[in-house]
Amino acid sequence: MAVAIPLAGCTTTQHEAQRVQLDSARQRAALEHTRVTVANPTVTATSVAEVSGHGRTAFVVTVHNRRSRAVTDLPISVGYEGAGGTSVYLNSAANLNYFQAHLPAIAAGRSLTWIYTADRVLPRGVRPFARVGVKQSAPARLTETDVRIGLSYRHAAGQASLTVHLDNPSSVPQYQLQLYAYALVGGRPIAAGNTTVADLGAGSKQRVKLALIGTAAEDLRVEAVPTILQ
Repeated sequence: MAVAIPLAGCTTTQHEAQRVQLDSARQRAALEHTRVTVANPTVTATSVAEVSGHGRTAFVVTVHNRRSRAVTDLPISVGYEGAGGTSVYLNSAANLNYFQAHLPAIAAGRSLTWIYTADRVLPRGVRPFARVGVKQSAPARLTETDVRIGLSYRHAAGQASLTVHLDNPSSVPQYQLQLYAYALVGGRPIAAGNTTVADLGAGSKQRVKLALIGTAAEDLRVEAVPTILQ
């Protein structure tokens, strides 16, 4: 469950500069390889499942934060255990979208459903994994604790995509806003997808398309996760 994080306070030139600097730092970090080999002991992947279809795979990962404070910008690696127990990483390449290998904010004691899509199908019989790193990858601060992004969506049964209408009523612009969608049956995902909204300005609205992998379902959970909280 994603935690919507509402807004108090006003925007200043200093705040704007800090937000632009954070976005730039994230873009620079995305130029590097990301590979988590030592898992975080307190921010952990409590469940990892995958959905495949049309040559693609969506990882649906529940990450729980057991710390007494919120965390953000932690690296995350997904992949599968190959022959001989070797780990095959699927999101370790440089030049990925930043949040394809990093987590947005997770409140203290809460969980986040994070989704990654890969342009391949996993070999049969392998076990998927997700590992959260220890060190924050960008200097994000969590000073705006009440940012909410409103959304509504339209999805017809059997369609492989949905249309999402986003509304940012706050004074905090969102860069690389994360949009996740998934459907569960019996606790397991049957459809999932994600996309990044490059820029959703303060007080603005936007309509985006989100592609789904797997069996499209009527009962979808769609979440817009803020990425700028300072």
